Amino acid sequence: MCSFTSTSITISRSSGCNVRVSQKKNGRTRTVAALSVVAFVTAFASACGEKPAPAMNTPPAVDTTPRAAAPGDPACPRDGLWKSCALVDRIVHAGLFFKAADDTVVVKYLQPKGIKYQVGLSASLIAFYYPDTTALLSDWKKLDTLRLTPVGDTVGAWTTPPGDVIRSSNLVAVFFSNDLLQRERMRLAITAGAPQPPSAPVPQVLPPTTTH
Repeated sequence: MCSFTSTSITISRSSGCNVRVSQKKNGRTRTVAALSVVAFVTAFASACGEKPAPAMNTPPAVDTTPRAAAPGDPACPRDGLWKSCALVDRIVHAGLFFKAADDTVVVKYLQPKGIKYQVGLSASLIAFYYPDTTALLSDWKKLDTLRLTPVGDTVGAWTTPPGDVIRSSNLVAVFFSNDLLQRERMRLAITAGAPQPPSAPVPQVLPPTTTH
């Protein structure tokens, strides 16, 4: 244990934040040392048998959030058919907040279960993914396509009339929104079509060389 008997410590900012150590003995004060703050702390730690703690090198944080599958990934192939991963990627790139709501909807006159998505703050979309366009058309031709209810059905499956019903390839999307601009952006994004397979490169044919 270290102790300084009858010792005063003065810190002066005007002289570069120095520490002046003085001792008082028999009524007289004498200066023992004038040290910088860093030197003083180091000297004090050494005198007491302690070593300054080494600086900690904190590794940078690594984002471990899994990335959602996007068109072109093995889990989300570009095959001309809509899938949830392709729809989410398309709508997000269209500038709309779009997230699966972990909820499914069963409509008795549609073959697949609907997957519900949150759009923006208050709108929602229910997507029905058919295995192919033939299966979709077998249901579609029996429906009032404006309200997405069977022809002649005045009740239907919807407690609120859809703001828009959008068909594209194997997808039927039922959009519940009163925002006309939001509905237009959604329709444009979906009717642009499902991601298509990449085109095969066109071979370049060079003209025959001629000699003179």
